[in-house]
Amino acid sequence: MNFMFLILIFIGIFLVFDAIRKVNNNILEQTEELKRIREELMKNNKE
Repeated sequence: MNFMFLILIFIGIFLVFDAIRKVNNNILEQTEELKRIREELMKNNKE
């Protein structure tokens, strides 16, 4: 019974870290996208 609880706790911790990793990747992708948009806007304003 204790072994089952340990497995469930381990799975829970893994899922939390996986969710944090996905959120972090989304933030990084959005930051890169904003950087590209900003560069395009600056380029278009100069023309």
